[in-house]
Amino acid sequence: MSPVDQQAELRVVKTLAPLVRDLHKPNPLIYWADLAACVTLALVGLYLSTPFPEKILAGSIPAILGLLVAGLALYRASYFNHELAHQSRQLRGFELGWNLTIGIPLLIPSFLYTDHLNHHSVRAFGTDSDIEYFPPELRGLRGALVVFGVCIVLPLLYIGRFAVIAPIAWIRPDFRSWVDTRASGLGIMGLSRRRPPAPSELFSWRAQEAACFVYLLAMGLLLLTGYLPFSSLAQFYAVMGVLLFFHAIRIMVGHRYESDGREQDRVEQVLDSFNFTKNRVLVSILAPLGFRLHGLHHLFPKIPYHNMPEAHRRISAALPPDSFYHAASSPSYFRELVRFLTRTERAEASGKSVERPQTATSRATAI
Repeated sequence: MSPVDQQAELRVVKTLAPLVRDLHKPNPLIYWADLAACVTLALVGLYLSTPFPEKILAGSIPAILGLLVAGLALYRASYFNHELAHQSRQLRGFELGWNLTIGIPLLIPSFLYTDHLNHHSVRAFGTDSDIEYFPPELRGLRGALVVFGVCIVLPLLYIGRFAVIAPIAWIRPDFRSWVDTRASGLGIMGLSRRRPPAPSELFSWRAQEAACFVYLLAMGLLLLTGYLPFSSLAQFYAVMGVLLFFHAIRIMVGHRYESDGREQDRVEQVLDSFNFTKNRVLVSILAPLGFRLHGLHHLFPKIPYHNMPEAHRRISAALPPDSFYHAASSPSYFRELVRFLTRTERAEASGKSVERPQTATSRATAI
């Protein structure tokens, strides 16, 4: 994109803002109802797959479907962590409710993702400091294998983070800083580096960390005393396997991963992302809570997930077909997954940008 085109595109972004200004307010009822539905489906799925693994090994279709439903329900529910990173101040009480029902039981409390806004910044997106973006050497089949490998051990890593590392950090102030900046961020490879907590965040961080420790301690005692069968641990691991499998695929198609490490403005972030416009029901399951329209999200990050379809409709209608926004559209989630898996080694090894969707100079004409 030439400097002239880039400036024209940015002017268009400013003209689009009034079109979606009324769509920035989240509806708490939708969030709570969605979360309740996810938790209910997860419980039903766990019930159908119990006793585990006897029903699964016996080939019970309801049990197999129950395991899949539980994994997908918790997969969707886990993505509210992303919504909280953008909307927590407007959702009174929701962060606490989500942490109690999802964040703490899955060992992904909300404080692990409060640094997500770094991924949207012009200075960080697609650079070495962006822990949510594949580096050049991991763009392709190699990166997919690494991510799937990490997913296998990720539940154990999170157990270690809160059952072992956290207590050590409580009694070792010199270790505390390392834990806060190197093991308290959610990146594509699990626990990753991040900025340290601000003074106003300390209480929330420590409370959530302590809650995860107490939860693990309670589960351990229930297992050791026989009140909770050890098979439930295997069932939890299987459900997490389903969740992490779909999450791994989702991050592979989260972006085009074509950044060469330089700063990326909002237009360039949109062009490096996808808006999946076909098979909406299926893709909404595979890319939940607005990730189906990830290009839109990088254009207007504060729009809550339930308003994104309307925002997409308005913006699509307002811009010409050859606009940068339309260039971010892709008809197939699975095609982009295949594209990621078959990326050329030459492009990735060099760390250089490969060709991205191009738009005509006329794309930046007035709405």
